[in-house]
Amino acid sequence: MNKLILCEGKTDAILLSYYLGRVQQWIPCKRGPKNYRISVDEKAGESAYWYQQGSDYLLICAVGGKNKFGSFFEEKIRAAIKDAQVFSKMALVTDRDDRQEEAIEREVCQCFAPVVTQAEQNVWTENRYEDGYGQQQSLSFLLLVIPTDQQGALETLLLNAISEDPYDREIVRRSAAFVDEMEPYAKKYIGHARLKLKARLGVTWAIQSPGKEFDFIDEQIRSVPWENSDTLSRCFSNLVLI
Repeated sequence: MNKLILCEGKTDAILLSYYLGRVQQWIPCKRGPKNYRISVDEKAGESAYWYQQGSDYLLICAVGGKNKFGSFFEEKIRAAIKDAQVFSKMALVTDRDDRQEEAIEREVCQCFAPVVTQAEQNVWTENRYEDGYGQQQSLSFLLLVIPTDQQGALETLLLNAISEDPYDREIVRRSAAFVDEMEPYAKKYIGHARLKLKARLGVTWAIQSPGKEFDFIDEQIRSVPWENSDTLSRCFSNLVLI
């Protein structure tokens, strides 16, 4: 079986690949199934990487931002599912930010119709659709809005995971306070809530690993044993079933 995960950006894709590799033993592979090829625009923040678990394949794609899911699906995925049934399971991982779950569910169904017409937060739903030959087909779909229990984004989830350690919890708290204190003097760089959140994680990591301050983000992510986090285990409890 072939499975698909769509997420916003490359950081999300790196975390998901790391976590699923450690927890579910999805192993990177150079190519996916012979009946499907995908091309992406890396300059636009897109990425596509294949993983294998026995005879099953998993494709994890970063679409280049939360507003790009619809166009990415239409241009690169829709026909593969509707006309060729390349994927039997599909998950979408997106940041909650300040949005309501109901609004996200409606937007997802609009973007992915007619393949996906039912979506429920953190629940696998069976979606029936008609293929190019008029036959009824089924796709199992998961919408995962993160964090699952509060407003925020991927950075919120990672900061919560880091805060599980009492020692690091104080570092996270003081890093957030420092960023908040700096905001009036650095609006050019952290003038939006999402940028402040990224800065809080960046400051936390700079303190935890001062020797790695110039490492790329993927190296930072892969250096942390996220598979031991209760926060991530709860958040990804249904995603790992893909």
